[in-house]
Amino acid sequence: MLPRDSQFDLVVLGAGPSGLAAAWEASLAGRSVCVIERERSLGGLCATVERDGYRFDLGGHRIISKRATLVDRLRALMGDELEERSRKSEILLDGVRYRYPLVARELASKLSPSLAARATRDYLFERALDLARPRRDDRTFRQWVERRFGRTLYELFFGPYTEKLWGLSADELSSDWASQRISLLNLADVGLRLAGLRRGGARTYARRYLYPRNGIGALFERLARELASRGVVFVTGARASALARDPDTNRVTTVRVEAIYASEPARDVRCGAIVSTVPLAQLAALAAPSDRALDAHARALEHRAMRFVNVMLDGPGPVLGATWVYAADARLSITRIQEPAERSPSMTPEQRASLMLELPVDPDTDAWREPDETLAARLLDELASVGIDVRSRVRGAFSSFARYAYPVYRVGYERHRDALFAAISPIDNLWTIGRQGLFRYVFMDTAMEMGFAAARAFIEGRRADTGALFAIDNNPTPHEVASVLR
Repeated sequence: MLPRDSQFDLVVLGAGPSGLAAAWEASLAGRSVCVIERERSLGGLCATVERDGYRFDLGGHRIISKRATLVDRLRALMGDELEERSRKSEILLDGVRYRYPLVARELASKLSPSLAARATRDYLFERALDLARPRRDDRTFRQWVERRFGRTLYELFFGPYTEKLWGLSADELSSDWASQRISLLNLADVGLRLAGLRRGGARTYARRYLYPRNGIGALFERLARELASRGVVFVTGARASALARDPDTNRVTTVRVEAIYASEPARDVRCGAIVSTVPLAQLAALAAPSDRALDAHARALEHRAMRFVNVMLDGPGPVLGATWVYAADARLSITRIQEPAERSPSMTPEQRASLMLELPVDPDTDAWREPDETLAARLLDELASVGIDVRSRVRGAFSSFARYAYPVYRVGYERHRDALFAAISPIDNLWTIGRQGLFRYVFMDTAMEMGFAAARAFIEGRRADTGALFAIDNNPTPHEVASVLR
């Protein structure tokens, strides 16, 4: 833990991509920085775990950014350990795999004639409705997708998968999730791209990306070593339990730090400013600990937890021949299957293979606590039922967990989020950033840009501005990506 009466220019809560980026920027400007992280390891959701030579990320992270300055910084940091890779993603439905984003020609060839006819009819019906009622309501996920794809494709590909991922009805889920995650606007868009008449688009079209040879966590491990060499202090296995403010200026002056895994006394750390990446509800509780109305807003903001079942296999790959496969198939509990070696051959020992199975769960259920051996056996039986049978090759399996993997965009969530923002905004030396801190689904590069922006504002003496950070965009186009892959 920290020595008593320690003081820093900047205290960063959380050592994920956005927190480490803020520490990086501030340390380059000569500011003293302390990073407080509740886990024993660094990297947040962008960590890589290793066992017996097998490496697994916590999810599907990669480096795609239109911001050349960020990519240049990462290249300088990682050197030749940062490699250019190609992505292939698919959707698995009823044992059949489809390319994703969906391709019109493939849908026509793989769907039955009756289903293809229904899909076409529904799509044309939605287009006719748009002409008749251009201001139709599409606040929910179901409404958004059906309006752009039609009911048949919604019920085949998007509805079952989404409800499995979130554990709630698509009628309860805000269309914000669809607009951020589904880059394909409609089937006409597919046809134009297929014919070469439309270019560009959202980042989910991008096939090429940069990736560290030994997993995404290698980037943040290297960054942490760089920061430590610059004097940044890391306190792991600890959390902020209280904030003290100057009554005259309302600025945070002190952070109370408590150990999580050890019996040590709490310590007070004096600070000039705070950059927080912890879940927004937790930060609001620190900023206004006795506000019951705020508590209700905080409870209304939910996060979806993920359990990653990491399966180590004998024999060489590929198993999937794809970077990942979305499991729309109702027979599967999992939502996505990843093959780490498709990102980098160094993710498995030589002549070995592996799979990572993503399982959305509630931490209060048995699925969160189920022993690795029994859970892996059950999920591998499910995979075998759709033609992916690796049960005879399993060397072992273990799990990784992400308690705050995704913000849940229930309809009306904005009201609760904005109430928490309003409670924090009067504190002009407290920035909240990143996926958890802004309760916004952002990619790794966007999270890092938010960290840089918050640190620059601190360095330049500007007050915290949540709106400015929220405005940092999340969707470079393939053309812009190509310009930085060069």
